[in-house]
This record gives sequence, C-alpha cells and structure tokens, in this order.
Amino acid sequence: MKQIQLIIVALLLFTAMGCSSQPDRSEGIVATNAVEEIYNFSQPAPNHAAGGQPKKHEMGLLADAGVDMVINLRSHAEMNDIHEPEWATENHLAYYHIPIAGADDLTEANVKLFHQTLWLNEDKNIFMHCASSNRVGAMMALRAAWFQGADTEAALAIGEQYGMTSLRKRVEELLNE
Repeated sequence: MKQIQLIIVALLLFTAMGCSSQPDRSEGIVATNAVEEIYNFSQPAPNHAAGGQPKKHEMGLLADAGVDMVINLRSHAEMNDIHEPEWATENHLAYYHIPIAGADDLTEANVKLFHQTLWLNEDKNIFMHCASSNRVGAMMALRAAWFQGADTEAALAIGEQYGMTSLRKRVEELLNE
C-alpha cells in the first residue's frame, strides 16, 4: 500500500512540474503585450530583449516572460532614485550594471566587459537597457565588430536592431578607426 501511495505522489509531482505557468526558458523570452509596453521594447533575438528603463512592476513582467538577467547600461547619476538592483533581486533576476554615460564611454574596455558578460551568460534570457536602448544598440554594434568579427555594415545593422539611434555616428567613427 505504501508503495502505491509513493507512486501516486511521484506521478502527481511529475504532472505538476509539467503544468508550471513559467515559460520554457530554452525557447527564449516570451514577450507579452504588458512587457512590450516597456519604452522602446524590442526582441532582436529569441534570448535577447532590449529597451528603455523598466519600471518596478515591469521587472516582474520580465521575469514572468522568461528573462533570467538584466544588464543595465545607465550611468550611476541616472540611477540615483531608481532601486533596480532590489527590483531584480525581488524577481529572482541576475543583475549587472555597466555604466555607460554616453559616447565617451563607448570604449574597448567597456565593450569587452559587456561582451564577456553576454558570453558568460549566453544560455540565459537577457533584458538589456539604458534610458532608450540607444546605448544598448551602440554596445551591441561595437561588440559585433570588435569581438565577433562582423563587418561595419553588419555591426551597424545589429546596433539598429537593438535600438541604436543618435550614437550611430560615433559608432561609425569608432568602427572606422
């Protein structure tokens, strides 16, 4: 009788595991209408999303959509009244802050740190942001060229997919140096 009860409990647990409301993380981020309300939200790759600064409640929406980690590219000065590390922790999201204040911070050292962070977490679903996604796109373009062998045209296209706008001219200059 005990053996039958154990089998029933095991089957119930196994079945419950398959009924989880969490998305299958192996299939990437499952963007919902609510997540897409994040300013300038885009999903250029199955496991990458980019956008502007998420609000506190949007961090929970990102977690529900399958995001595992957040990379914040906003400067320290921009984050004074925003408690994003706490929001990430509350939602069980890994959190990385690589402060990029603007064009002057588009350095090889910063792009290398960004590249290494992405490379070491390539199995994760990642949301990257700054205020508008412009810096995200710039960093992705430079990463593609400097660390992944993309030519200038391909790197710029990647940057635009991730939100690069006003930093394009500076990125082009850096790629042509």
